[in-house]
Amino acid sequence: MNAKGASISKVNICFPTELKEEVKKISKEMNINFSYFVRMATQEYLNRINKEKLEKELIDQCKETAKLNLEICDEFKYVDGENI
Repeated sequence: MNAKGASISKVNICFPTELKEEVKKISKEMNINFSYFVRMATQEYLNRINKEKLEKELIDQCKETAKLNLEICDEFKYVDGENI
C-alpha cells in the first residue's frame, strides 16, 4: 500500500530507449522518480480518454434529444394557438 492507502502492483514496461531517457531526464528535473512520472502520465492519459468518451456520449444524447424535440414539434405544427 502507498501513503494514500491504494495498493501498488509492479509491472514491467518496455520503452524505446529514447523515450526512457527523456522520461528519466524530465523526472529528474522535476525531482520525482521514474515510476511516479509514469503513473501520473498514465493517469492523465486515462483521464483524457474518459473525458473524450463522456463528451461523445453527451453529444450523442443531445442529438437524440434534438431528434425527439423535432418529432414533438412536427406533431404540433398544425395546432392553432388561438384555441389555447
